[in-house]
Amino acid sequence: MAKTWSTQTELGKRFGLTAREVGTHLTELGLKAGSRATERAVAEDLAAERSLRDGTPFFVWHTQRVGDLLAGRGLRPADPAGAPSGEAEALPLFAQDPPPRATDGYAVVIATDGSALGNPGPTGWAWVDQETGESGSGGLPHGTNNIGELIAVREALRHVGPDGDVLVRADSQYVINVVTKWAPGWRRRGWRKGDGKPPENLELVKDILDLVEARSGRTDFEWVRGHAGDVHNERADALAVAAAQAATPGSGLR
Repeated sequence: MAKTWSTQTELGKRFGLTAREVGTHLTELGLKAGSRATERAVAEDLAAERSLRDGTPFFVWHTQRVGDLLAGRGLRPADPAGAPSGEAEALPLFAQDPPPRATDGYAVVIATDGSALGNPGPTGWAWVDQETGESGSGGLPHGTNNIGELIAVREALRHVGPDGDVLVRADSQYVINVVTKWAPGWRRRGWRKGDGKPPENLELVKDILDLVEARSGRTDFEWVRGHAGDVHNERADALAVAAAQAATPGSGLR
């Protein structure tokens, strides 16, 4: 049976990398901040905290799912001696994706994702139209993962326009709950939550609610588990992470 959890050193052996090099990739993926896994990585069961005998904490990583993410960055498994196998150039990201196709019953199916390096920190957002293969992404120097997720949905709805039935697929339960459950109640209370405080990211929430209510077609939302092999979610995630990296001050990538 394959091992479920691996240390960075063990992941490094799989790809012929050092533990430090693996850590760099995990940070760029938004899964690690400093010496700790991000809240997102833990929440999505990509990382888990463990302790040494003396109580010192450390993190382990889901062998298969994190390994797949590293492979998606063009890394190739090493040979038994620990050196990368072969000299052929790695395939570009998502080169092997199946052709995009909309889910039956919807005119458009669109995947969205957001990323914040450090959360808060440089933030990216992205959407991917599963029928046409079109995509959009962008970033800002400072924000949170929730801000990135909300912007992704807003920009996806702007791309879709007001007509036709659309399914928005997101790996953020926060965003889906905001749009489908919480925002209408906040509005009825004068844009106040149950505790009387104003909702976070209110302007983005208002924008999304306005876009949804202006549509003549049906607008449905579906939660998809992040980093679980869904090619469209993985592509949106990679675009969002890249946008966050490009928005990092001093990156020179804007």
